[in-house]
Amino acid sequence: MSSNRTKDLSLENAPMTLACCVCGTPKASVWRVAPDHILGGETRFRAVRCLRCGTARLDPRPSDAEMSRHYTTETYARAEDRDGAPSELARRLNEYNRRLAARAAASLNRPVSESRTLDVGCGDGRFLAAMIALGGQAEGLETDPVAAALARRRTGGQIHEAPLEQASLPGASFDLVSLLHVLEHVPDPRVTLIEAKRLLKPGGTLLLALPNAGSLEASVFGSTWYPLDLPRHFWGFSPRTLARLVEECGFEAPAFRHFPLLFLPQSLRYSLSSKDRDPKGEVPASASEKGGGRTKTRVFLSLLTLSETLGRHFPGEVMEMTAQTPQSGIGVGGTR
Repeated sequence: MSSNRTKDLSLENAPMTLACCVCGTPKASVWRVAPDHILGGETRFRAVRCLRCGTARLDPRPSDAEMSRHYTTETYARAEDRDGAPSELARRLNEYNRRLAARAAASLNRPVSESRTLDVGCGDGRFLAAMIALGGQAEGLETDPVAAALARRRTGGQIHEAPLEQASLPGASFDLVSLLHVLEHVPDPRVTLIEAKRLLKPGGTLLLALPNAGSLEASVFGSTWYPLDLPRHFWGFSPRTLARLVEECGFEAPAFRHFPLLFLPQSLRYSLSSKDRDPKGEVPASASEKGGGRTKTRVFLSLLTLSETLGRHFPGEVMEMTAQTPQSGIGVGGTR
């Protein structure tokens, strides 16, 4: 029996230490066991699925010190301009955020030129820059000081270097609060969403973008599904469980858009590379390549357009959700 298989068995039998953030039950069954596909290494991590509502979670969860090793400059590619021109990766990220900002602006209850946006986990500020380009005011929250500096340079706006729950921002001061591929990373999504609601004006909009753990792609690819991203993703929601959570936190009228097959090339690559790992579990170099040239940009943009079109009719592996705060501003939420 290989050492990796021994680790799998040991991990699958390890005690569970957490409860579901949606329904509160600690009872769950093993859902996925996978390594860090981006950084490699011998450690394999376990995601379990709640037996009551189906929400997935990383359990047990590594310590903060251990988690810091999984957030390096290699984890999420930064794509800064060179010689005054954007790289091909930057072009792809810019176009994705331009389209996302247009959808976000359409969800507001007032003209974007009169709106204030807070992007939680804003990274290097591309979504903020896209909202500002549409005429809105925008500021961000980012705990990575390097990314925060890049966001300030890109937007000229205010970037707070603190988690949302510790930022102490004034209540009812934003028309849009966005968490774009962020909610799955936070320790307690319920606490995060309640704080987001506090910051929104009555009738304000919450915008979430995150993987759909209930998607066909998640089922087909299993532990090699690209958006699984263990151990960085603490939670896995379906549209049903995400809608339940945001409504219990005091939001109304959750509405979804879907993006099928958006990460199909990456999931296929992980699936193939998992057969070629060395005995220490390292990821082959081809499995961690980032960036790429013009052909890769054309493929991505074509896939993005196809995914947007398909998502009007079919659910998919990435979901965007908008929900509103009550016009009266009444209702704290937070019950299970």
